[in-house]
Amino acid sequence: MNGKAWRWLVVCVGLWSNLVCAQEPPSAVGPLLKLYRSGKLPAERQPAVIEMICTRGNEHDLRVVLDKLLEPMGMAPAARVKAMIGLTDAAATRKIKPAGDLTPLAKLLEEQDPATRLAAVRLAAACGVTSAGPTLRELAQAANATPEIHKAALQGLVTLGGDDNRQALQALCAAERPLTTRLLAAAGLTAFDVPLAAREGARALAAATAQDDPAPLLEAFFDRKQGSEELARALGGVTLSVDVAKRALRSMYSVGRSDADLSSVLSHAAGIATDAPPPTPEEVAQIVQDVSTKGDPIRGEAIFRRVDLSCMRCHSVSRAGGQVGPELSAVGGSSPVDYIANSILNPNLAVKEQYVTRVFELDSGKVLSGVVLDRDETRVRIRDAQGKTLVIPTAEIEEESEGASMMPMGLTKFLTRDELLDLIRFVSELGKAGPFAVQTAPRLQRWQLLSNPPSELIAEVPHLEHIRQHVVGSNPDAWSGVYARVGGTYPLSDLRKQPGAQVVILRGEVQVNEPGPLAFDIDTAVPFQAWVDGQPATPGRVVEATLEPGRHALILRLEIPAGGEPELRVDIRRPEGSTVQFEVVGGS
Repeated sequence: MNGKAWRWLVVCVGLWSNLVCAQEPPSAVGPLLKLYRSGKLPAERQPAVIEMICTRGNEHDLRVVLDKLLEPMGMAPAARVKAMIGLTDAAATRKIKPAGDLTPLAKLLEEQDPATRLAAVRLAAACGVTSAGPTLRELAQAANATPEIHKAALQGLVTLGGDDNRQALQALCAAERPLTTRLLAAAGLTAFDVPLAAREGARALAAATAQDDPAPLLEAFFDRKQGSEELARALGGVTLSVDVAKRALRSMYSVGRSDADLSSVLSHAAGIATDAPPPTPEEVAQIVQDVSTKGDPIRGEAIFRRVDLSCMRCHSVSRAGGQVGPELSAVGGSSPVDYIANSILNPNLAVKEQYVTRVFELDSGKVLSGVVLDRDETRVRIRDAQGKTLVIPTAEIEEESEGASMMPMGLTKFLTRDELLDLIRFVSELGKAGPFAVQTAPRLQRWQLLSNPPSELIAEVPHLEHIRQHVVGSNPDAWSGVYARVGGTYPLSDLRKQPGAQVVILRGEVQVNEPGPLAFDIDTAVPFQAWVDGQPATPGRVVEATLEPGRHALILRLEIPAGGEPELRVDIRRPEGSTVQFEVVGGS
């Protein structure tokens, strides 16, 4: 090729490149993408870079991540699940999917590692890969699928839609199916046919026991227009056990709902009086008097922490707990007892502006409610009663209205009068001098519990690779929040699920802003092993690590004995000479 022809080829290639670039939207992660593509990124840094690309990148940036994910040995093992979670979040919250053909995603469903397969199921559904439908239907019926994969497959059928998937869900409601499957399948049917879902859901609840969790079923109906009323109507034609009705009531109140029709039918089945009217001023005055003479704040803290009341799902103390309602650390020091009593017994009396809920009816028939975090011309972000952040495209909103307080009326129906007095006394002591004062010393108040630890973690002290795979590389939803008392101690006996000694995995987090050495002082009488970010700590009550900026985790494996009331407390401090700057991670 002569020089003139070569120059002409270069010009043509340049024009073609400019045309392609002009057709692609600008990237907000260009430098990161260049670094990622270079192949020079250390394996330990890949997950963080992939997360940033998925959080801010456009569809072409996401395609780069997907291609690496599909390529054999294209990613370090720890980065693969992180990439799938990031791509799923981008599709679900930002409505951005990788550019190009997505059908190869279905191949990821063949992964054998449960955590990887779970992430693949969610990714295929979020990206609308219809070719994954047959595999999802198989997983939804498979007896050997893990509970997490089983649930994700059922939800994936709902996301993909279509008559084949509707029929599969209805078939899974049959009486011979396991109760958990029937409840989840009926919940999924609400996206297709609410009256049909109500009939199937009512039949499943009639066969349920106190050990079966009705929450996923109820929440699906709460998310549909007239869903609660349809379920109440269907439940009127079946007989529920007292315990199932009580558990369903608690589930309803725990997500901030007290729907009249459903509350009435469940209360009747549970043998509980319907919601009492708000107290009169005279009744409040008597309660205030009795709180000061009969209320016990120590017993009240135990009531506040009860799972069936869900106080800590909505409220935080010492920054640990839910972010739905007000932070309560100092409420007793600034609010009179009658105000606190009224707030508990009549939560709609005076809702602060920042906690006023909004109800959004969508063109799909779905109904979502929560506190508005922010909005613009394209979307609204809300926080629902479970603390989840939901993104609602403005174009899908048909109607918007003001809702009630997320703390429902009637929640105290599960309390005796003495328990009510104790609860009010506890809240009224928060922030005052004494054992319930506002805590200023840095300590771990919010812990995360690994819900279903594999045998590799609990049978014996695990290998480092097991910690990295099952703890550091776990899915976020494998963890649930548990919270220390106001004073910083966590009652490990709360974690006993069955008789006998047990092993649990807990994780507490800190956010480091300036690097340096940091010390964790661990105070507990039970045997334990510790890791920091997957690295084993030197045995002992003091764990020290030099940490770089970013979020870091103290991981504890604790052996809880069968008896006694063991506790855990972890204080955090700077070793002498350290200039580390850090914050304890709170929240839910």
